[in-house]
Amino acid sequence: MFAQVEKEQGRLDILVNNAAFIHDQLVEQKPFWEKELDAGKILDVGLRSAYVASWHGAKLMAKHNSGLIMFGSSFGASCYIHGPAYGAQKAGLDKLAHDMAVDFKGTGMRAVSIWMGPLLTERSAIIGKLDKEQYQQFMATAESPEFIGDIVYAIANDPKGDELNGHTVIAAEIAKRFNITDREGLQPPSYREMLGSPNKPNPAVIY
Repeated sequence: MFAQVEKEQGRLDILVNNAAFIHDQLVEQKPFWEKELDAGKILDVGLRSAYVASWHGAKLMAKHNSGLIMFGSSFGASCYIHGPAYGAQKAGLDKLAHDMAVDFKGTGMRAVSIWMGPLLTERSAIIGKLDKEQYQQFMATAESPEFIGDIVYAIANDPKGDELNGHTVIAAEIAKRFNITDREGLQPPSYREMLGSPNKPNPAVIY
């Protein structure tokens, strides 16, 4: 795939790692050992796959000394959401962004992880129908994929984007930096106080 991108486009400017294996039991209120073991596949298609894609993507970006690798993460990296496998995957994505940024120093490339709120997707619509009471309030101010796309584009083109290299940001908060709103001018809320805050990058480097 990346060879095709290089052949057709000549370069890679933005890589968004947001693909993940979502098990049918993801939102079931059960302890992890009562769910199928396959629920842990999000650590393969979600975490490992993000590393592999970034490995290939960085090779293309390094040829032009520029590029943004973005990781689609969530508040599940901080609090309990959907169980241990989901949380570990999100926390892992944040750490990939942090450590890749160390390697990117001086290259013109950047790595950023973004905590998204509830998203307006086909899957979330299905979940909303199954559990209206729990999700109704969240979905009323849910973020659209286009909203996240606008944020990613803004970060990639920000002249001061190096300030965010290695950071984990909250979509609803960073959107204000770029004056980005969602559908019909909606400004999605941040769930920082309710669900937690991203870790700040630690400047220590040990090889």
